[in-house]
Amino acid sequence: MPIYITQGRYTRDAIKGMIIKPEDRADQVSRLLSKVGGRLIGYYLTFGDYDFLSIAEVPNDTQMAAVLLAAASDLAPNFKSAGGA
Repeated sequence: MPIYITQGRYTRDAIKGMIIKPEDRADQVSRLLSKVGGRLIGYYLTFGDYDFLSIAEVPNDTQMAAVLLAAASDLAPNFKSAGGA
């Protein structure tokens, strides 16, 4: 399966929500990936231009796009993703 590396920034609303109700974001990402037949390899919080980096295996570009669109609607609208077939 292709491997995808994604960097992203959280929205202000997502950050406010994480302060009010801290959660393991890796669990949310893992659930999204499993819905399209993928799996989370790693999820890291980062400093600098991006807030996180994820590494995932996903069946194809279409499924990865679906995951990114679902995540963008809730967590982070700014993504940079690379990988695939």
